[in-house]
Amino acid sequence: MKTVLFSASALIAMAGMAMANGNPGDFGGQATPVPEISALEGTAALAAVAAVVLIAWERRRRAA
Repeated sequence: MKTVLFSASALIAMAGMAMANGNPGDFGGQATPVPEISALEGTAALAAVAAVVLIAWERRRRAA
């Protein structure tokens, strides 16, 4: 049941992003500029998220 709910929520989230990624012509020909992210910044962000997850996991493990 969890797998079905997770899959459905992922599908809904992806569909929303796909619809938001319309043609620039849909908005009068004006595309919105977005900031770029380098591989180094992306890796650092993933490392920070992984560190927080590991710290939370360790705290829960020690509390049990």
